[in-house]
Amino acid sequence: MKFSLLIPELILFFGALSLLMLDVFFNKKNQRFIFFAHFFSLAVCGIALSFAVKNFGIPETSFNDMLNSKAIISFMKCIILLLLVVIILISVRFVFSLEKYGSEFLALMMIATAGGLIMISANDLLLFYLGLELQALSLYLLASFSVKSARSSEAGIKYFILGSLASGLLLFGISMVYGYSATTNFTVLQDLIGKLKPEEMPIGLVFGMILVATAMFFKISAAPFHMWAPDVYQGVPTIVLAFFGTVVKFSMVIALIFLSLNISWVILSNILLIVAIASIIVGSFGAIYQKNLKRLFAFSSITHIGFVLLALSPLDKSIFNSCIFYMIVYSIISLGTFSFLTIMRSPQEIENDETDEKTFDISSLSGLSKTHPVMAFSLAVLMLSTAGIPPLAGFFSKFYILKSAISTGLFLYALIAVIFSAISAFYYLRIIKIMYFDEPNGNLEIEDFGNARLVVFVSAIVNIGLIFFIDPIMNSLTNFLS
Repeated sequence: MKFSLLIPELILFFGALSLLMLDVFFNKKNQRFIFFAHFFSLAVCGIALSFAVKNFGIPETSFNDMLNSKAIISFMKCIILLLLVVIILISVRFVFSLEKYGSEFLALMMIATAGGLIMISANDLLLFYLGLELQALSLYLLASFSVKSARSSEAGIKYFILGSLASGLLLFGISMVYGYSATTNFTVLQDLIGKLKPEEMPIGLVFGMILVATAMFFKISAAPFHMWAPDVYQGVPTIVLAFFGTVVKFSMVIALIFLSLNISWVILSNILLIVAIASIIVGSFGAIYQKNLKRLFAFSSITHIGFVLLALSPLDKSIFNSCIFYMIVYSIISLGTFSFLTIMRSPQEIENDETDEKTFDISSLSGLSKTHPVMAFSLAVLMLSTAGIPPLAGFFSKFYILKSAISTGLFLYALIAVIFSAISAFYYLRIIKIMYFDEPNGNLEIEDFGNARLVVFVSAIVNIGLIFFIDPIMNSLTNFLS
């Protein structure tokens, strides 16, 4: 067994436990401990990242073929860890406002990330479930971390109940798969499914695989299993939303991509296609009527999930690079967008659910170009990129998705995606119109926090300049997947 393949996950997990133990002994004695906790968490992430880079190399498996290591997996781990580093950097204000619970917040984010890394490394359904639950249990606590907010508590309860339901479906599905195939290993399952015709598949195995897929659709908030997403996105603290929308979303979707890559199944292909179109339609129409920015971006994320699943549905390994590229671009856009939300503040000194409702109302962005031109420009670039306007990165990510769909014979579905993408552009352009053509209404202040401002600006610049690096990135992803 090669423990080196698990070193990044172990470093994050034991780093989180060490931080909690240090907090017990030193937090009450030293008021500056929270500074140390922040730097300690960044150091732990940096060490984990360095070991993830070292794991690039020859494909290999370990732990009785349960853990998989490939160049593409190591690359994804590096991206996830980099996203976590950025989230920790922009979480400074929130961590300091928590007073006694700052270390717990940082530790939970590291544990959740460790679970995500285990998920994408898994070559067995049991290890996959272990990683997913390690992440999910941390997320339930993070969702309700703002103890003074009734909406945050409500979001945590909703997320816990529906997340537990999805986990139960996943575990039941795994038991069905094992009962009818006598294995939970991805490699063995792929060989078994490859030898059987669709009509020869045992009904119990089919039912088990459908339950596994359904549980993952719950986790990534794909329609029609998206009902929790808008309420949870609105209720959770903004920095937690940034973590959900970047690290968690990226790791969940990449895990689903690798799961589909490992188990190519015709019936799963049809399910992915149906869910993809449903997600694009629901996300596009659902966001039009939203006035709250958090809820709007929740429906926007559902649309993005639909695009990824559309390209994923043929289960053609040659086009999986377009799905991964889309998620990389989406994560960069989300990092900038959610970082902007973290610096939105109410002019009133008291912050509660009522002031948050006004702060994150889309009308609060009125006249932002006159009061904060740099932030308005950055957010406008991110919105245009999300809408798929050329020559920004979001256009090329959607272009490769649609190109992949057309190349696999899904022309009609690609056309549907284009039509609804044009519809969804309405609410992104509405944000730009409000920022540049409406007069300031005094409902919003932008916090003078350099870390988050820098992330917003850099994300916008990356979306502009990524056009010069698309070919090297796509070629690298193709080589990693081969």
